[in-house]
Amino acid sequence: MNRHPTTWLPDTRFDVAVAAVGLVLALGLLPLAVLTSSLYVRTVPVVIGAACGLYLFSVRREGSAERRQPTLDASGVAAAELTGIALIGIATWAALAGTRTLGILVASGAVGAFVLLQTVFLADDALDRRLVLAQVLAHAFVVRFTGLFTTPGFVGVDSWEHVTQYAAAVQAADSLGPLAGAKYLFAPFHHLITVVGSDLLGVSLRLSLYLVVGSTVALSVLLVYGTARYFVDARWALFATGAFAMTDQAIRWGMHIIPTSLGLVFFLGVVFAVARLLHAETGAADWALLAGSIVAVTLTHQVSAFVSLVFVGSAVVAQIVVGHVGWATPAGGLTGSVSLGAESGDPITDGASRTSPGVVGLHWAFAFHLLFTGAVWAITPWGGEPFLTRMVGLLALTLRTSAGFLNLAGSGGGDAAATAATAGSATASPLMTRLATYVDAVGFLVLLFAAVLGGLVLVRRHRSPQASHTLVVAIGAMLFFSLGLPLFGIRTFLPGRWFAFAYVLMAVVGAAGLRYLGTQFSARAAAAALVVLLLVFPFAMVAGEKATLDDPTFDEQWSQYAYSESEIAAMGTIGETTPASVDAVFTDHPWRTAFKSSGAHFSDTINLTRVDGTDPPYDRVVYRDYQSTGAPMFTAAGGAVVTRQVDHDQICPAGSNRVYENQDAELCTRPGA
Repeated sequence: MNRHPTTWLPDTRFDVAVAAVGLVLALGLLPLAVLTSSLYVRTVPVVIGAACGLYLFSVRREGSAERRQPTLDASGVAAAELTGIALIGIATWAALAGTRTLGILVASGAVGAFVLLQTVFLADDALDRRLVLAQVLAHAFVVRFTGLFTTPGFVGVDSWEHVTQYAAAVQAADSLGPLAGAKYLFAPFHHLITVVGSDLLGVSLRLSLYLVVGSTVALSVLLVYGTARYFVDARWALFATGAFAMTDQAIRWGMHIIPTSLGLVFFLGVVFAVARLLHAETGAADWALLAGSIVAVTLTHQVSAFVSLVFVGSAVVAQIVVGHVGWATPAGGLTGSVSLGAESGDPITDGASRTSPGVVGLHWAFAFHLLFTGAVWAITPWGGEPFLTRMVGLLALTLRTSAGFLNLAGSGGGDAAATAATAGSATASPLMTRLATYVDAVGFLVLLFAAVLGGLVLVRRHRSPQASHTLVVAIGAMLFFSLGLPLFGIRTFLPGRWFAFAYVLMAVVGAAGLRYLGTQFSARAAAAALVVLLLVFPFAMVAGEKATLDDPTFDEQWSQYAYSESEIAAMGTIGETTPASVDAVFTDHPWRTAFKSSGAHFSDTINLTRVDGTDPPYDRVVYRDYQSTGAPMFTAAGGAVVTRQVDHDQICPAGSNRVYENQDAELCTRPGA
């Protein structure tokens, strides 16, 4: 007679079963590489398979005693002093150069690697948590603020709109009235904080954005440390903090400072509160922290609120997995397993029979989050209809019109950055294009490897099954939204925005994975593997595309989302002198987004099918030198987005009227226009 599933599942080692399934799935996904040129389709299965295979191999060694991770007897104070001197040198270098040059990026990566190596290899008596956290924060501020303060205007696309239009209007009216009709009417925290900072400090809105919101984003990485301490010991919590602070996405939202940036801060508050509720004795303050973070993230940014909702929902799913399936612990208990050194005791000793007050309360927290966020979205205006209604309509439209397996070009509902990331390059050499692609991806792949390995470790060895399963389920859900749905042409949920939130959890879980790697294998092999990973990771992340929007590492492959003083001056002058009756001025992407977002004038992207080199392609077209030297984007036949350099005479032919010209830009019109 067949046994009921609940009678044989507890006899199966959950971690081994998941690793085996992961390995099989990874092998099964490998053939997809012949169907698409997508780097992630080619590499993610390999990374997942490698992590699962390594874990299965290590299971055979669990009977032996845990090895002591190799450490170095060195001075933590001296290391911190060297870091400080190097960061001062980088800041001075950037100030003199006026931008973040390739040398500055390499130096920033080297300092980041040095900090991470300290967290892993310094001896216990030399590892001072305060000194390391100070180095992590100093590195975060220097990397971000050297980019911000050497860039005229703003970095990115949406900062222009949020500051020059929304925040400026709120400050001028001294009310939220100017946001009426916009989806930020019920998500105004970013704009209010910027305006209040400007009024209190007596500085411009731009400087308030950097000093108040930007500093808050950088300081919020301390919440990663607080969260990680519930899953790993202090050494690896420091590593998780440094690793997240150095990710390209964390740097991105520390420079492209928009509501997503502040939403990430409040999301960190949600994660920290949930971790406490699943580990420690909870009180009113803990519930207030969770409720306050949920309210704050909902009133800051819609995508961030949805990500937070997915995370809290993952905690509920984790409780179902642990409490009802009965895989909280393997048969025979945790004999032979290692403790990961969580800071506080776990109130849950048997997921199948005991439930902590925090776990029960999370069901209510999820219900509150769902109802509050849904109610706010139901009254939030967007394009003349409620935000919730429009999002449902956009999703339905995407499913009807553009959804399809491996429809990677689908960009319905995607943001500009996500669309640009799929653009092809028709200018740079194939070798450099391929190199840029791999440099941009390798940091994510290293973190993914560590997170997969750490997830298998946590579900086997951690003292709080609900907490460990929550992180693992949430990472899986977030990667599904960021990598899985785009495989089917569904970009309605802005998949590019999910990576930063997933990185928070991946850094914590990845720390557990690298700790496991360092203690389960021979000292020489473990040290070699850790050194390689810790050297590759910060260099790749600091030099990644999203971390260098102000001055890309590969300037002919990645578009620059920052502009010179002359280009900004051209935007203002052209906007002031262009009649309101003119529908649009045409130029390259992303510069056209700054025209529109800054309020200068509506601008659209040049379509190369209209460029013939004899006549101006439009009544009003704007050329800038970057179009001939950088990585400008244009539309081509069929609406495809391509990265391609053009000559001046292609945009402004000899027969055109040259109405305006400065050092970097030129406005051309058709005769008689």
